[in-house]
Amino acid sequence: MILIDTTPLLSLCDARDSKHRMALKHLESFAPEEFAVCDAVLTEACFHLPHRNQRQRLRALLHDLSVQAIPIMYDRDFFREVLDWLAKYADHEPDWAGACLAILSARNKDLKVWTCDREFRTTWRRPDSTATTRAKHAPHLIPRRSYFCKRGHPG
Repeated sequence: MILIDTTPLLSLCDARDSKHRMALKHLESFAPEEFAVCDAVLTEACFHLPHRNQRQRLRALLHDLSVQAIPIMYDRDFFREVLDWLAKYADHEPDWAGACLAILSARNKDLKVWTCDREFRTTWRRPDSTATTRAKHAPHLIPRRSYFCKRGHPG
């Protein structure tokens, strides 16, 4: 299962985004993988997609790709792990969503993270010091959806 980070979501929802074409190519290469998202990523995405039509495209994307919600057990251990991870990498200024992805991928080694943050490749590790498994691009293709290509459409 591929856990999607904020930047790929934003890029897929806005054809004017500089990473839009790259995100489409990556998305096409991930078929037939299943996708998931955590609420920290959705919160961040909604902050960056403030307009109704942007959020409608986000909703359509999540629906059409059958993106699953990753339930986060909001227990003291989860918060502690995320806050400890943020403190460990404070010099690199990670955000809450990135920390949640790192902790979630540590708790479930089957999750692969689709991210544009190079720190997941170069610096950031799971709490056990292993590398976060990043989603790899495969040669499979899936059809493009209409919400991906709203050229000239605001936001």
